[in-house]
Amino acid sequence: MRVTNQSLSSQVQDTLQQALRRLTETQEQISSGKRINRLADDPFGAVRSLDVQSLAASLSQYQKNIAAGLPVLNQTDNVLGDVGDALVHAKEIAVSMANGAMSAADRASAAAEVRELSARLLSLGNFQFENRYLFAGFANGAAPFTAAVGGATYNGDSGTIDIQANRSTRVTVNLPGDSVFQGAGVAGGTDLFSTLADLETALTVNNVSGANGITTQIGRLDAGLDQISAFRAQVGARIETLNTARQGLETMQLKTTEMRSNIEDVDPLKVYSDFARLQQAFQAALESSARVVQPSILDFMR
Repeated sequence: MRVTNQSLSSQVQDTLQQALRRLTETQEQISSGKRINRLADDPFGAVRSLDVQSLAASLSQYQKNIAAGLPVLNQTDNVLGDVGDALVHAKEIAVSMANGAMSAADRASAAAEVRELSARLLSLGNFQFENRYLFAGFANGAAPFTAAVGGATYNGDSGTIDIQANRSTRVTVNLPGDSVFQGAGVAGGTDLFSTLADLETALTVNNVSGANGITTQIGRLDAGLDQISAFRAQVGARIETLNTARQGLETMQLKTTEMRSNIEDVDPLKVYSDFARLQQAFQAALESSARVVQPSILDFMR
């Protein structure tokens, strides 16, 4: 059977195109550093790579959640520490003024100091961080506490703001203000605002041991300190949970990066060796084609 020039040329062209395609693909792998640049390169590997990318995206989102939640909890802990300091100072005043050696004038003077502590406590209850009130729950349109006769009124709600720290762990990053400052929902809870207001009144009227006197407020201040300590312990535990989750996520991210590299990345030694071999093969194919496809008399007659 006679092989026509056209058929021979087509075969030679197909051979050259296949050799060039393999060479181009290898060159692309060298340029990108990736073994898989499109789905057709390795369908199974591409699917595995997508799964790993999805996992990495989830890990990244968890880390963003933690990065947003940790500062809130740390700031909450700082504020609760300041609240505790204010209560300690109030207790020191109360213990000192309960001494029989103190005069009514001394206690009236101390009442002004307690009034300042009440204002400080109200300011801490209305503390804002990143344009949100720490102790307002979901209600962020107004300050959670307003001063009232004998204490303060809570304007927030009991909403809890949770973040997903990893696949199985959710952490609440806020504390309802009425629970922290007024003991709402707390067994034996103490209203810190009314305690300071009552202490100020007792000092003003020189009531040491009578009903609702200075000695009574000392006990209430002790209960308030315990209440704040319990909430600080909750916050500390949540901070520890988030830090532990963050460390776990960092480890998992390193592993997913390694997994993705194992799936996608080229073996540099192998790919450069393949490129050199394919380049030589393509050059040989060109030279062979030049010998096989010889010009005929028809080429000169066109």
